[in-house]
Amino acid sequence: MNKGMLSVRKLLYVKTIIITFIRSFCYYVVLVCRNLFRRFLSFIKAHKQTSIKLAIPLIIIGLVYHACSATKRLIKHNLYEIFAISDEIRTYYADKPDYWGLCAEKIVKEHILPNKFLRDGKIILNSGTEIFIGNGASAEVVMPFSQTFDIILKNLNKAQCISYAEMPLSDDNLIKLYSIHIVNKAGEFVFEWGGNKPLPISRYATKDLCTDDENTVIWSIK
Repeated sequence: MNKGMLSVRKLLYVKTIIITFIRSFCYYVVLVCRNLFRRFLSFIKAHKQTSIKLAIPLIIIGLVYHACSATKRLIKHNLYEIFAISDEIRTYYADKPDYWGLCAEKIVKEHILPNKFLRDGKIILNSGTEIFIGNGASAEVVMPFSQTFDIILKNLNKAQCISYAEMPLSDDNLIKLYSIHIVNKAGEFVFEWGGNKPLPISRYATKDLCTDDENTVIWSIK
C-alpha cells in the first residue's frame, strides 16, 4: 500500500472523529437547552404570581428601549435626508454667486428637490416630517449676497430638540455646516465654529437650552 493511500485513510479517520465530536457536542447542547427550558417552565408554573411580577417590569423596560431605539433611528434618518436635501440645493446653486431668492416656494416651483420630498407644495421627509427652507426661524426668502441658507425643523419637544441638535454628524456634513440654532420661548442659542457655544455640539450641551415644547432647530448650511 503506497503512502498516498495511507494519507487518504488518515484524513478520512480524522474527518470521522471531527464529525463524531461535533454531533456529540451539538446533541449535548440541545439536551442542556431543553433541560433548562423545562426547568424554566416548571419555575413559571410553580411561581405564577412571582413570574408575572418579574415579567411586567422587564416588558416595560423592553418596550421603552424599543421605543427609544426607534425614535433614535428615525431622527438619524431624518438628519440624513436633511443633509441630502442640502446637497441638492448646494448643487443647484453651485454656479451662482449666492443663495438669493431661495425659499420653499422657489424649491417647489422649480423642482430643485426630487419629487419624493415635495408634497402639496410642502417639503416633506419620507417620515412625514415637514421641514422649512429659507432664512431664519420664519424661513424667509434668502436675501442677496447670502452665502448660507437655513433648514428649519419646528414644533419639537425637549427630547426631540436635544436629539436633533446633539446627533453626531459625519465629517462631510460638518464641513457644510455653518451653525446650529435652537429657538424657543427662552431665546435663540447659536452653536458655531469657534464660538462660546462651539460646534460640533457635545452631549448634554443643549439639555438646559431646549424647553418642554415649541422648540425650533435650524441648520445653517454653507
